[in-house]
Amino acid sequence: MKKWRLLFTLILIMSLAGGVVACTPNKEHDVNKKYTITSLDFLYSDIPPKNGKGIEMINNKFNVNYKREYGIFTNYNETLATRIASGDIPDVIGFESLDGNFYRWAQQGAFLPLNDYIKDYPTLQTVPQEVWNPVTVNGNIIAIPKYFPKNYLNSPIIRKDWLDKLDLQMPTNYEELKKVAIAFTKQDPDGNGKNDTFGMVLGQELWPHYNFGAYWDYSAWYHKNRKGQYIPGVITEQRKEWLKFMADLYKEGAITKEFVLMKPTEAQKDFYSGKAGIMVGSPRGMEETYSETLQKIHPHAKLTSIPPFEAPDGSKGYTAGSGFYNATTLSAKLADDPGKVRRILDIIDFGRRFYPLEQRNSENKDFDWIYGYENKGYTLVEGNPVLTPWTEGKHPWVYMLDNKMWAPSDEANQYSKTYKNPILRGVTKDLETMHSNTKHYQNPIHQVFSETNAEKGLEILIELQNEQSKIITGDRPLSDWDQIVKQYLDSGGAQIIDEVNKEIQKKKIQPGWK
Repeated sequence: MKKWRLLFTLILIMSLAGGVVACTPNKEHDVNKKYTITSLDFLYSDIPPKNGKGIEMINNKFNVNYKREYGIFTNYNETLATRIASGDIPDVIGFESLDGNFYRWAQQGAFLPLNDYIKDYPTLQTVPQEVWNPVTVNGNIIAIPKYFPKNYLNSPIIRKDWLDKLDLQMPTNYEELKKVAIAFTKQDPDGNGKNDTFGMVLGQELWPHYNFGAYWDYSAWYHKNRKGQYIPGVITEQRKEWLKFMADLYKEGAITKEFVLMKPTEAQKDFYSGKAGIMVGSPRGMEETYSETLQKIHPHAKLTSIPPFEAPDGSKGYTAGSGFYNATTLSAKLADDPGKVRRILDIIDFGRRFYPLEQRNSENKDFDWIYGYENKGYTLVEGNPVLTPWTEGKHPWVYMLDNKMWAPSDEANQYSKTYKNPILRGVTKDLETMHSNTKHYQNPIHQVFSETNAEKGLEILIELQNEQSKIITGDRPLSDWDQIVKQYLDSGGAQIIDEVNKEIQKKKIQPGWK
C-alpha cells in the first residue's frame, strides 16, 4: 500500500507540475474559442447515451466539445482512484462525498483553487460560508458544492387522526411521547377492534433516530466533554437517557419488535401500512406511492409534524444539515487556461440556476432549454415538469456538470406543491411550516474534515449503534454504557474528536443557531 501511494504521489506531482498555484482569472476570455471539456461523474443507475440530444444542445449553446463520462456509483470510487493515479485527470470531476481521497488529492494539488472566480458567478455568490468551509483546504476553495436542503431534513411525524381518536395532545417532551406511543400500542387507535398497532417505527442502526432537537441528536456535535471539546451526540449522557426511553418502549411493545433485523426501507412499511403511528418525514423526496397505500387502508389518515421539544438548557430546535450533497472539482491543470475555466463555470452556473415553481415551463426559455423543450424532453403533469427517461438523453439537464438548482432558501423550493397525494401534500406542507418557524443548530461536523473519521468513522459508529441496540432489547444492561463508550473512543473515536476540534479551532467555526 505504501509503494502504491508513493507511486501515486509521484505521478500526480508530474501530471500537475506548474498547475497548483491559483492565478487571477482573465475576465476577457474569447467567447468564440471552442474548448474540449472532459468530465467524469457518477450516477446511481440509468446512464444516458454519450451522444444524446442533450450533449448536442450543450455543445451548441456553450461552443464546446463536451465529453461527459459516467460511472456507476458502486464502483465509481475505484474507477476515479485509478484514473487519478494514472495521471489521466479529467477537466471536471464529480464527488459523491468528501472522503479521505478527496482531501488527500486536494492536499497534493489535484484541484484548481476557485477563490478568484466565485464572485463572478451568481449561483456561487449565494453559497454561505459554512457550506464553503468543508471544501476549503489551506485557504483554497477547491470544489463547488451541489445544493441540498439545509433545514428541510427528516424529523418526526405522527398520525394526527390517531391522536384525535384517543383524545391525546401533541407530545411536547419524551415523557408525553412515551404515553402516546404506548397508547398507540394498546388502545386500538385505528378502531378495528384488533391488537395490531404500535407506537414507533424502528429499524437497523436505530433508524429513525427520533431526536426531538439538537440537544438529543446522535449526529450533532452539540455537547462538550470535560476537556471542552465538542463530541458527537451518540456518546453523550443525553444519548444514554434516550436509550433508556427506547428500552422502556421496547418492553411495552411500542416499537418495532424485530428492529435489529429490519432494514430501514422495510421498517417504514409498517407506518404506511397503517400499523405504526410515529415515523419521520421530510418535505423533499417523499414517496408518493407509500402515502397512496396508507390512504387506501385508512382513507381518513392525517399526518402532521412533531415540533421540537424544549431541552433542559432552554434550546429548542432541530439540527441543520450540511447544505450540500456531492461536489464538483476542476483539475489543477487548468490553471494556465482561465478561458477554459470560465467556460466550464458558465456551464456549471447555468445548471445551478433556480427557477420558481411557477416558472418551470416553456414560458421560461432557459428552463425550457435545460429540460429539452416541452413535449420533447419533458411534459407538464398538473403543472409540474416530468422528464423523459434519462436513457433517451433528450435534455441537457441530465448531462450538466451541476444540475441541482441552488435555491435561495429551503422555503423557495415549495416541495409540498409538487406532490399529488393529499395526505403527502398535507404533511409536507406542515413540515415546511414547522421548519420555517424553527431555529436550527449549525452542526460543526459538517464544516470540517477528519481523516480518521473518513477512514473508520462509519465502521465504529455502526459497531457502537449495534451495542446500543442491545441495551434497548435488554441484551445488555444500561450500566454497560461507560464500557460501550470507551470501546468507541479506543477504536478511533477519541482521535476523531481531537481532529474535529482541531479543525473547528483552525477554521474558527462558531457553532450556533440560525
